[in-house]
Order: sequence, then structure tokens, then C-alpha cells
Amino acid sequence: MATQESQELKLLFTVFDVDHSGTLTKEELKQLLQSPDPDGPSVSEEQVTEYLKLADTDNSGDISLDEFVTFINDNVPQGAYGLKSIFRTIDTSGDGFVEKDEFEQVKKTSQNLNQNLINIFDKKFQKDTVSKITYERMYLLFLF
Repeated sequence: MATQESQELKLLFTVFDVDHSGTLTKEELKQLLQSPDPDGPSVSEEQVTEYLKLADTDNSGDISLDEFVTFINDNVPQGAYGLKSIFRTIDTSGDGFVEKDEFEQVKKTSQNLNQNLINIFDKKFQKDTVSKITYERMYLLFLF
């Protein structure tokens, strides 16, 4: 796996590890699997349970970062996941930028947008005088 994809997987894991336990619970996994688009497909409890069984190789009931990375590498085509996908979902205009107004609209309409992601964007838009964020900037926001 390329280094950037590995970093994106770690960042994706961190975004959905809402309780900062270092593992993904069943509820956190469900949030990860949900489409950020409110009109997109939803995931059933049975699907979440099945993914949990497949990824949780030590049968702890949660998914560690190592289990997550292994599961994704073994089951998801490279490049089909990660921050780039999240960015494209938020970039509703498709212009390569997430503008403050655009983000606010997505925040209002998407029930599945992760609170960690919301907090990162909110802090950036409030702290700085920027009106839009590129993918590269979003990537750096997750790192620091």
C-alpha cells in the first residue's frame, strides 16, 4: 500500500474513532459505513455485524487500527476509500474546494457527517479568515 493511502486509512480510522479508544466500536463502524449522502444507501444492522465479524480477527468486539487496515487492504480496492472520498462528498460543486457556505449546507443536510470532521472544519473556518479549503489543506488539518 502506498504511504499516502496508508496515512489516509489511519486518518479515516481516527475520524470515526469518536470516543478516541483506539478501536472502532460497532456504532462507530456503522457511522463509517453509512453514506454521507442522506439520500444514499443505508447500512443495516446485519451488514454492520457481518463487517465487524470479518474485521475483528481477535474477537474483542471492536476493530483495532491494525485490523481495520488489514481488512481494508484485503477487501477494498485501493483508492476507493479515504479522505479524498469524504472531500468529494463535501465538495458539492465539484470545483476542488470546500467553501464555507458549501460546508454549512452539507452540515445541515447530512445526518451521517461525522462530528470530528465537523469540528475540524468549523475550527478552521472560525480560526482563520479562509473562505475555502483544498483537499491538501484538509489532509493537513487531519494530521495536525
